[in-house]
Amino acid sequence: MDIVLSSVSQGLLWSIMAIGVFLTFRILDIADLSAEGSFPMGAAVCALMIINGYHPILATFGGMLGGMAAGAVSGFMHTKMKIPALLTGIITLTGLYSVNLLILGRSNVSLSGETTLVTLLTDTGLTKTTAVLIIGAIFVALVVLSLVVLLNTQLGLALRATGDNLEMGEANGIKVDRMKILGYMLSNGLIALSGALLA
Repeated sequence: MDIVLSSVSQGLLWSIMAIGVFLTFRILDIADLSAEGSFPMGAAVCALMIINGYHPILATFGGMLGGMAAGAVSGFMHTKMKIPALLTGIITLTGLYSVNLLILGRSNVSLSGETTLVTLLTDTGLTKTTAVLIIGAIFVALVVLSLVVLLNTQLGLALRATGDNLEMGEANGIKVDRMKILGYMLSNGLIALSGALLA
């Protein structure tokens, strides 16, 4: 039973990354490879903030913001510099290897003895597996609910229209470049959030 609970709890954290990848691949119809750099960036920013004394929830959202910044760079290169999507992802993920090392300042950072989201819950008497399961369920529910609300707004419909038919969206007055950048930012932010939670 412990193996099943452990697998489900880890799967919930990884599913946030899958939702982020889904946004660019299916909603925007862009092959974004920058996930390989955004994922460890979220973990790096989160770990560094925890070590520097920030609250774990704040550090987790800090990691997400780091991923959104990486997404903004990818979106800018793809839309404004007219670099093809695949090459944009490769450039971003390659650059993020160095950026992540620069953020951490060294190759490994230990969170042993630090207060994390998991230790906050285990201090109340829960097991680690149960704590991760609760954290994963809460964050997945928040992400799914937020995306359902967002994608049913005017902004969300413009985002979906950009991925469905770029030319028609542009003909209807949608700023498709802005929508692509927003999509990149949301996608990479969720991927980095998954990395921050796993850290």
